[in-house]
Amino acid sequence: MAMCVEDRISSFPDHILCSILSFLPIKEAVRTSIISNKWRYLFASISTIVFDRFLLHGLTDRNVDSFKNFVNRLLKFPDQVSLDCFRLRGDGISSWNDGDHEFNVSGWICAALCRGVKEIDLRLDYLEDTLPALLFTCHSLLTLTLEAKCFQGSKIEVPSDFCLGNLKALYLTSLVLFGDSIHRLISNCHVLQDLAFIEFSVANASGLNIRSPSLKELLLLRLFSTDHVVVINAPNLRFRNYAVYF
Repeated sequence: MAMCVEDRISSFPDHILCSILSFLPIKEAVRTSIISNKWRYLFASISTIVFDRFLLHGLTDRNVDSFKNFVNRLLKFPDQVSLDCFRLRGDGISSWNDGDHEFNVSGWICAALCRGVKEIDLRLDYLEDTLPALLFTCHSLLTLTLEAKCFQGSKIEVPSDFCLGNLKALYLTSLVLFGDSIHRLISNCHVLQDLAFIEFSVANASGLNIRSPSLKELLLLRLFSTDHVVVINAPNLRFRNYAVYF
């Protein structure tokens, strides 16, 4: 006797289906496009996009070019909803731009920012010359994570017009900040509540001055320095964890 199986999931509203797809790896989300016409372009409206360089392992040059085109279309798909989160990760072996293949990483970040992304998580082998200027003035950002996976870390100089007025959480790992970058970074995040410096260095500055009336949580882990003074002025701080090496 034949059994009739009812597809109840496909009857859900599109926004619920897109929310479900956001929890899947990008490859699995795209594969749902073959289920039916209703599912064909749903993956293009997911609110969380994660790209990992491991996706490229084993691909031919032709397939890599197809991957580039796919990413460009996904991020710039017309009539897109705003993004909740954009994550881009390296594999710790080679960077996205390793000489064999050139990826427009900065353009991808800009596309996410233009879609009003709320969280950006970049864990790349190198961050130098990768971060677009728009990243430092985006008012939709609530959470920003920057991690350089290379051993030497990445040198970052925060521009003078830096302002992330709605940023609430900032996590920095394996970075070297120059001059007044630290001061601009903290003082121009007016509602910052959660701050983490991990395996961090400061260059061409007399010290690390953390002054933020809104800050509630602070993590300093393995701050590399020889003669810098650390000053913390955060009257609303309720949780702090220090493991500072001089």
